[in-house]
Amino acid sequence: MTYIKLPEEDKTRRLVFYLAMEEYVAANLDKLLPDRTEKEAFFMWQVPPTVIFGRNQVMEAEVNIDYCRIKGINLFRRKSGGGCVYSDWGNIMLSYITAKTDVAFTFESFLQRIALVLRHAGLPACVSGRNDIMIDGKKVSGNAFFLKPKSSIVHGTMLFDTDFEELTKAITPSEAKIKSKGVDSVRAHVTNLRPYFIASHKQWQQALSDISKFKSFIAEQLCTVASKNEEDSTIFDQITLNDNDLEEIRKIEATYLDPDFLQGKKHSWSKSLSCKIENVGEIEVRYEMEADHIIGCTVTGDFFPLKEGIGEYLGSALNGCRDDFQEVSNALESCDLAQFISGLDAGELARGLYGMTINQ
Repeated sequence: MTYIKLPEEDKTRRLVFYLAMEEYVAANLDKLLPDRTEKEAFFMWQVPPTVIFGRNQVMEAEVNIDYCRIKGINLFRRKSGGGCVYSDWGNIMLSYITAKTDVAFTFESFLQRIALVLRHAGLPACVSGRNDIMIDGKKVSGNAFFLKPKSSIVHGTMLFDTDFEELTKAITPSEAKIKSKGVDSVRAHVTNLRPYFIASHKQWQQALSDISKFKSFIAEQLCTVASKNEEDSTIFDQITLNDNDLEEIRKIEATYLDPDFLQGKKHSWSKSLSCKIENVGEIEVRYEMEADHIIGCTVTGDFFPLKEGIGEYLGSALNGCRDDFQEVSNALESCDLAQFISGLDAGELARGLYGMTINQ
């Protein structure tokens, strides 16, 4: 296996640059590795706080978009399937590219090799289910497969020192009961590797609590090969990409940045908001959504209706609006909701649903 190195390893890049790098390497294995019998490439990378979700997932149903925007957490979609993943500087991302196209064998083989690396690091790691690596019943690595015409890409996480509090806030939709008609994530119990190394009584294992040393350990385990030089029995197999390679990678990266790709297929899904308004009662409004736009709604609660039809009335007023307090408030500004529910003011309803104070 050959390690693929970038000329500026310490440069901060977007997550989708590395996904594009995977695609580029996959399309150019013969050019990059002309003299290798086994066309296998590997590299690792880290990024600032970022949420990456699968090709077929509904972004709004997987991600706390408002929280990510406030915290400056990047949002990207990948071309492979699988669930929603939060990555930060404490998460090591693994990329494996091979000329083999046997999906089941290639995927299982790579996961077993990573589990073996962890066992060599003194950790009781094992492959679990279709795409996870576990330690003590907790997930430390999740992986996804991306099949290309003449090659395969496996990419995965390695939770080393990730901020789980931020992870939970970033990938859990805020204040909404989401029922998606797309693909939902299964959130497993997770754990970091660094505490295992810190707690070890063995000096060599404690040294692996430094993330850079742990990355070097992984690379050496996977990419040390037999040498043809009589003086050395083994060598670290590595190549460095050049400026032309980087330019081609940036062209592929642009496809991930296309707004239509980021938004994904126009899945329909629903979001429920509720509030309690004095002298009116509890009101729950369920938006029917397409992408991030409202296309209809229903209204339920313990209020006393004066006549039927408030759901259709609201749906007509909000059709095409983004799920945003200001847009909803503006759309309801001229609506007479009191004809359906006694005492219900449109502005008060919008403020209640979005958690605003009454005097805002």
